[in-house]
Amino acid sequence: MIDRNTPPKESEINAFLRLIDFTLPVGFIDFFNETNGADIITDNHYVVLWPLTEMIKLNKEYKVEEYAPDFFIIGSDGGNTAYAVERSTGFIFELPFIVMSNEEAVFRNKTFTEFVASLKSKFFVGDLIRREIFLSGMCLNSIFPN
Repeated sequence: MIDRNTPPKESEINAFLRLIDFTLPVGFIDFFNETNGADIITDNHYVVLWPLTEMIKLNKEYKVEEYAPDFFIIGSDGGNTAYAVERSTGFIFELPFIVMSNEEAVFRNKTFTEFVASLKSKFFVGDLIRREIFLSGMCLNSIFPN
């Protein structure tokens, strides 16, 4: 289920695009043309996509440029996990809000469209990577919850 907010105005989208200096993922603007943020709820995932009109302000408040300058956060799981765009590629990554850094980023998807579609599956690619790390004996509790 996608609980969509009222779409942003064209002027708000254009203002956002003027203020950013990085690559957006494929499908991102198409999605945000239809909604100014959304809650995506599936059997396996909950994602809060921040309103486009608040993303820049929220990234400043979370000091993303200071702690993880290669990324721009677009939402979260409603808890300790942020979803972010890698500025150089436009790919989607997962970042922890606590101990946020470029080094803690876990790849999710190449496009925004794939990211939204992947929410229907049981695991993200990063979940499988974390399982492999765990099974190899390198259990990292900060990225592999019990």
